Amino acid sequence: MLLTRVGLIMLLAAPFLAAQSKPAAAAGPPEAVAQALVEAFNAHDVEAILRTYSRDSIARRLPSGEAYIHGHPDIRKKFATSFEKSPNIRVDVVQRIVHGDFVIDKEKITGAAGSDGPQYGLVIYEIKDGLIQNEWYLPRAAR
Repeated sequence: MLLTRVGLIMLLAAPFLAAQSKPAAAAGPPEAVAQALVEAFNAHDVEAILRTYSRDSIARRLPSGEAYIHGHPDIRKKFATSFEKSPNIRVDVVQRIVHGDFVIDKEKITGAAGSDGPQYGLVIYEIKDGLIQNEWYLPRAAR
C-alpha cells in the first residue's frame, strides 16, 4: 500500500518536475517575447536574454543577409561583451510593429562605448513557440 502511494505521488509530480528541469522560455505572444528581451537587455541580464532565444537562433545582417550569430554560445558572447564594453548601454523601443510571428522594433540605443549620442537601430524578430528563432539587423543610424 505504501509503495502504491509513493508511486502515485511520483506519477502526479513527474510533469511538474520535468518542467522544472527545462530552461524557461519567454512566455506569451511575439510582442511579449520581444519586450522581455528589451527588459533583460536593460537589466544586463544575459541569462534572461538567453531565455528569449531558441538554442539555434540565427542573427543576420541586412542588407547582405550574412549570418553572424549562431545559437546560445554566440548570443551569450555578444551580450556579455557589449555589457562589459558599455556598462551604461540601454535600449528604448521608439516604434514597434507586430505582424504575425514577426516583431519589428526601431530602437534608440544610448550609452554605447564610442558613441557621442544616441543611435537608432532596426531589428526584425521572428518569434515562434515563445522564442526568437531568427533576427535581422539593419545598420545603425543617427536617427
